[in-house]
Amino acid sequence: TPGLVHRLDKQTSGIVLVAKRRDVHASLQRAMERRTVDKDYLAVVYGRPSPARGTIDLALDRDPWDRRRVTVRDRGGVPSVTKYAVTARMRGAAEAGLSLVTCRLITGRMHQIRVHLSARGWPIVGDATYGPARPPRLADEALDAVARAFPRQALHAWRVAFAHPGTGRRLVIEAPVPEDM
Repeated sequence: TPGLVHRLDKQTSGIVLVAKRRDVHASLQRAMERRTVDKDYLAVVYGRPSPARGTIDLALDRDPWDRRRVTVRDRGGVPSVTKYAVTARMRGAAEAGLSLVTCRLITGRMHQIRVHLSARGWPIVGDATYGPARPPRLADEALDAVARAFPRQALHAWRVAFAHPGTGRRLVIEAPVPEDM
């Protein structure tokens, strides 16, 4: 019976690993726990992340008032780490621009990238849960209209790399960036 090795947030595009055999599934799960699987995402965010590359290390926990949401915790919570790097920036004002950010999950918590980026002030375009209630106006009117009408969060599970459970050979799987991003 096929089994999901990991999951994606609803409305996130990209790669999902599925194992066809139970032993392969268990091996990939162990690799995830040992953090030997690289999971890279692309996100289009409001603003200009500064510094241009870094690590977000913020504990996360369920929101006590809305169990469907996740929130950053000062005390308690589960350790959560995301590495990020700005890949491209839209020209214009820093607070009203867009950036393309590559994120690597070090831990894999529910909504981790979305919450981490939003907590730093760089919410993902189209994220109705963690994005701004009123997105900033973009200088480019056509791009502003696309960002405001974006039908999902602009988050894509772009690349997964791991050692093949049988051969040990390093595999890198990439999903093309969808047209809407």
